[in-house]
Amino acid sequence: MKINFHSGFILLAGVLGVATGTANAEHDLVVTQKSDVREAVLRRFLKESHSPVESYAENFILEADQHHLDWRLLPSLAVVESGAGQRNRKNNIFGWDNGASRFATAAEAIHHVAEALAEARPYKGKDLRGKLAAYNRTPGYRNLVTNVMMRISPVTEPEISF
Repeated sequence: MKINFHSGFILLAGVLGVATGTANAEHDLVVTQKSDVREAVLRRFLKESHSPVESYAENFILEADQHHLDWRLLPSLAVVESGAGQRNRKNNIFGWDNGASRFATAAEAIHHVAEALAEARPYKGKDLRGKLAAYNRTPGYRNLVTNVMMRISPVTEPEISF
């Protein structure tokens, strides 16, 4: 069997590609194993607040990240609107739609509000100040929410630990 230079080169490239793919897979595995300190910070805050939605700390973070929101915004809205879930009806921990909306779970409420804050007409393209002004026009509301955000963490992106 005669192998010309071109065929040998393709074979070598294929072997190198497999090796590179394996190296990348190992890197991806390491990346997925690191823990995000934001969840621990938020879980501790919610626990100290005696919040029934403490177990949703990861949901708050994942939805915020997916929708490009400050990770402290959603739980802060829940604290202001329902005492972090202590005063809510039908899982409406955000007082969404003046408290009229009903959700099957708190996770559904978190997803719905995160998506709305990112994509719905009154909020899309606005910074935090604009989103909060559209969410509730009551004087002082923005300060209430941002004060809770600072209580959760004074930094927007704590270091990620391994």
